[in-house]
Amino acid sequence: MLSIRDSGEESRQTGPDLDSETKEPVEVGKQEGITYDPRKEASYSFAKEMSSIEVLEGKDPNEVRFDGRDDPADPKNMSFVRKWIITLIVSFTALCITMISSCWSMATDHVMEFFHIGREVSILGISLYIFGLGLGPTFLSPISEYHGRRLTYVGGLFCVVCFQLIASFCDNIGGVLFSRFMTGFSGSAFMSVSSGTISDMFDKSQIGTAMVVYSIMPFLGPSLGPLISAAINSSIYFRWTFHVMLIFSGAMLVAIILFVPETYVPVLIKRKAIKLRKETGNQMLYAPLERTPLTLFQSTILSSKRPLLLLIKDPMMLSLCFYSGLILAIVYMFFVSFPYIFSEVYGFGIMGQGLSFMGLIVGILLLLPSAPLLQKLYEVQIERNNGKHEPEFRLPAVMLGSIFIAIGLFILAWTAFSKCFWIGPLIGSACYGLGTALIFTGIFTYTVDAYRLFAASGMAANSLIRSAMAGVFPLFTLQMYEKLGIHWATTLLAFCATALIPMPFIFYKYGAYLRSRSPFGWTDVN
Repeated sequence: MLSIRDSGEESRQTGPDLDSETKEPVEVGKQEGITYDPRKEASYSFAKEMSSIEVLEGKDPNEVRFDGRDDPADPKNMSFVRKWIITLIVSFTALCITMISSCWSMATDHVMEFFHIGREVSILGISLYIFGLGLGPTFLSPISEYHGRRLTYVGGLFCVVCFQLIASFCDNIGGVLFSRFMTGFSGSAFMSVSSGTISDMFDKSQIGTAMVVYSIMPFLGPSLGPLISAAINSSIYFRWTFHVMLIFSGAMLVAIILFVPETYVPVLIKRKAIKLRKETGNQMLYAPLERTPLTLFQSTILSSKRPLLLLIKDPMMLSLCFYSGLILAIVYMFFVSFPYIFSEVYGFGIMGQGLSFMGLIVGILLLLPSAPLLQKLYEVQIERNNGKHEPEFRLPAVMLGSIFIAIGLFILAWTAFSKCFWIGPLIGSACYGLGTALIFTGIFTYTVDAYRLFAASGMAANSLIRSAMAGVFPLFTLQMYEKLGIHWATTLLAFCATALIPMPFIFYKYGAYLRSRSPFGWTDVN
C-alpha cells in the first residue's frame, strides 16, 4: 500500500503518472520533440506506474512545488465561502444531470403515443441514459487526472446542452434515444470528478459535511425528476420536460464557467512551472505532471484502464461497487414500479404518481440534519484510535443505511393495499431514501479517503458498476411486478437487501487488511 509520511505537503503536489525512475530532470523546453511511441504503451507496466507515484523527498531543486502550506495557489487555502460556492455548484449540476435521467419516466405514455413505440422501447430512454452515465467516467475521469477538473466540467456540460437540444426537438425516436445516451455519457463527469474537486479543497477534518451535501444530489435528482415531469406532463406539452432540463443544464454551464476554477493540484503545479520558466528563463524547472506528457487522446483512451484495474485488482472496491449498484438499481426500478403500484392499488393519476416520490425525497433530505452527527461519530472513532485516521471510520453510515434499506422495502411491500392509507408505502420509501443517502455518503467518502489520489478513477469504477445495474433493472421491473404481484416482487428485493446487511460490517472490521492488498490504496495524515 502506498503511504505518505511527510505531513501531506508533497502528496498534494504529485500527478497520477510520474516516472520515479528518472533521476535527472528533463529540460522541458526540449520536450516538444517527444513523440508518442505505441510500442512503449504496449509494454505498459502497472507496477512501474504505481512506483512512480511515490513522493519525492524534495531532493530535486528543479521540481516545482507550492511555497509551503500557506501558498494561495493551493485550493485548500481558498476561503471557506468560496469552497462552499464551488461545492454547491458542482453538487447542483450533479442534481441536474440525474434529474434528466428520471424525468423521462412520467413522460413515457406521451413518448409512446408520439413516436408510436411500445413500453419496452420507451423505457430504453431511461436505460440508455444510465448506461451513458456508467460508461462516461471510465473515459472522462482520466482527463481530469491529467488535464484538470475544469476542462472536464466545461467540455462535458457543453455537450450535455448540445445533446439536450436533440432530445428537445428531434422527431425521430432513434435520434432521441441516441441523444439520451450521449447526454448521460457527457454529464457523467459530475458523478465521478466532483468528489475529486471536493477532496482537492477540503482536509479530512472538513470533508465530511461537504461530501454529505454532494452525495445526496445524485439520488435526490432521480426522485425530483418524476415529480417535475409529472407536473409538466399533466398540464402542458410533454416536450417541455426536455426544454426545462435544457434550461437548467444551460444555467449550470454558465455557473461552472464563471465560478468554478481549476482545483487539481498537479495541474496547478504544472501551470506554476510554466510561469516560472517564463519569468526566470530556467528551462530545467518542471512539474511532476510534465514528466510524462500525454495528449488528450492518450489520457482519455489509454488511461481509461485505471477504473477497470481498480475493479480487477481491488476486491473491496468491487464489492462496494456491487452493493451501491444494487441500491441504485432498486431506486431506478421505482420509476417503473411506483407508477404501477399507485395507479393499480390507489388509482392515482399522473400527478399523484409523481407525488408518490415525495417519500423518497423526504428520506434523502433527512440525511442533511444527520450530517453533523455522522461527522461527530467519525471524530469519536479517531479519538478512540489514538488520533489515527482510518478510511473505515466512514463506514458506520453504510452499516446504518443497510438496515434502513431492508426495513423500508418490507414496509413498502406489505402496506401497499387498497384498504390501507397510501401514506404507508410513502413511509417505506422514505426509509429507503434515508438508507440510500447514508449508504452512498459512506461509500463516496470512503472512496475519496482510501483512494485520495485516484478519487476520480475510484468514483468512475463505482459509477460504471452501479449505472450498468441501474440501467438493466428497469427493463424487467414491470414484468416482475406483473408476474410476482406487487407484494412479493418488493419482498424479493427486501430479502436481497437483508442478505447484504452483513457486508458493511465485514468491511468495517477487515477493510484495513483488504486495502493493504490493493495497489491503489493511499493514505496520508491530512
